[in-house]
Amino acid sequence: MNDNKLFTVRTYMGKEDYRNFLYIAILLKSKIKIPLMFLFIAFLSTLLAYSENQFYIKDFFISFSMLIIIFILTIIYKVETKIKQRVKTDKMGTFNSQGILDFYESFLIAKSTAIEGEWKLKYENFYKVFETKEYFITYFNIDQAALIRKKDMENKTIENLRSLYKNNLKNKYKIVKI
Repeated sequence: MNDNKLFTVRTYMGKEDYRNFLYIAILLKSKIKIPLMFLFIAFLSTLLAYSENQFYIKDFFISFSMLIIIFILTIIYKVETKIKQRVKTDKMGTFNSQGILDFYESFLIAKSTAIEGEWKLKYENFYKVFETKEYFITYFNIDQAALIRKKDMENKTIENLRSLYKNNLKNKYKIVKI
């Protein structure tokens, strides 16, 4: 096992990054749920548009549009409520604290300016890693994730991290167009 440090990333997570992460997480975790919800909404709209043995296409589109708007507003409300709750209960100063990640060949060591101590995390134990346009989102398990902002890294470091994740995580690493 190679214990030589490959590179270090210093990153932050602000409130806006957390908001972005929550919306991205909904899209990533709900790949099946969202299309099923659209089908359910289409079914309900069909029932609402069918009256007196006739189907009214105008009624279908009106009810479908209204239900989609309600669905989207519900998601937005849930996310915004979660953000406000997290910001209000952040007693450790997690937002805007610096995360320092030292990357090695088979593990990383994570430190934070908000929390004393460090954590050694082996890549083989990661649940999944998603790369988006602005972030690397590392899931340690299905519910716990860390965010690495690309704007905190040089292009060479981004390429090194991408390569490191691809080599160590194989099918657990995915690039998503979000």
